Amino acid sequence: MSLPSSHGLPYDDVADDKMLKGIAAGDYESFRLLYERYAGLLFTTIQKILNDPNDTEEVLQEVMNSLWHKAHLYHQGRGRPITWLASTARNRAIDRLRAKKRQARLKEAYSNEAERIRRGTIPISGPEAATRRETCRQVRSAVMELSEIQREAIEKVYFEGLSQQEIADQLGEPLGTVKARIRRGLAKLRQTVDKS
Repeated sequence: MSLPSSHGLPYDDVADDKMLKGIAAGDYESFRLLYERYAGLLFTTIQKILNDPNDTEEVLQEVMNSLWHKAHLYHQGRGRPITWLASTARNRAIDRLRAKKRQARLKEAYSNEAERIRRGTIPISGPEAATRRETCRQVRSAVMELSEIQREAIEKVYFEGLSQQEIADQLGEPLGTVKARIRRGLAKLRQTVDKS
């Protein structure tokens, strides 16, 4: 049984697969047709997660941009084209949500710290100040022991607030590679700091 697409037409895996192959080959008409057919459905998928029309529109554009550059990654044997498209949109939306939450936490922590410092309510004893300086020194030293690619990925996550997917797109690397770099980098950081 064929379910209707967002365009009111039934999903057609054969036609969708053909469009994805066309997009992978650089065919703008295939891209336009697929966009017309599924932009509404993808927008709804993203909107359910983000609940923000501006973010939803941005993520939809990211998904479509990614589709244009990565349509060749779709393989028929792994599932229906619509499932692949919807899961790509859903994953992008989740990445955006996580990045926003991370940024909100960092901003809140920064604001709280800045407010405490402004009020001068944090009396720091000499030994506590020395301990904090030593911890900072250990962390800086541990970060410098990371490989350049691990350090770059960790800095993008923790200092720039990027999601792992955004880093992968920015670096032109597979998402799994970026995740592995961050995981190995954090493990090395923990190991180095624990030894100190």
